Amino acid sequence: MIEIIPLKEKDIAQVVAIEAKCFRFPKPESIFREDEHKYLVAKEGSQVVGYIGIEKIIDETHIINMAVDPAYRGQGIAKRLMQHVLNDEDVFFLEVRTSNETAKGVYERYGFKVISTRKAYYPDGEDALVMRRIPFE
Repeated sequence: MIEIIPLKEKDIAQVVAIEAKCFRFPKPESIFREDEHKYLVAKEGSQVVGYIGIEKIIDETHIINMAVDPAYRGQGIAKRLMQHVLNDEDVFFLEVRTSNETAKGVYERYGFKVISTRKAYYPDGEDALVMRRIPFE
């Protein structure tokens, strides 16, 4: 059974391993250590199978990043993580690679809409779409 709980120091190595599997330019371990309080993990027993990071910025909530271990995809883990953090009161926003059709589809299912593009946002020069979700839209 999958449970979603706050990231703990003992889980950081597993989060870093998932980050490395999922992203061309993974965040270093130090980021997760510094921002540990911003992350939630999806766990099956002692195994971290996914995570999501959020940060409240004034009156908006920024989804920092989200990933699901490739071996656990297709089981609704991203859906559970999104449902766990979203609410009908806050404005949410995030950046996503223009080429990441899977992630864009997940975010669109939860009411996120593209509002702008950040040119050359990623280290390899790829643009990011800025997506926002406004409650009750």
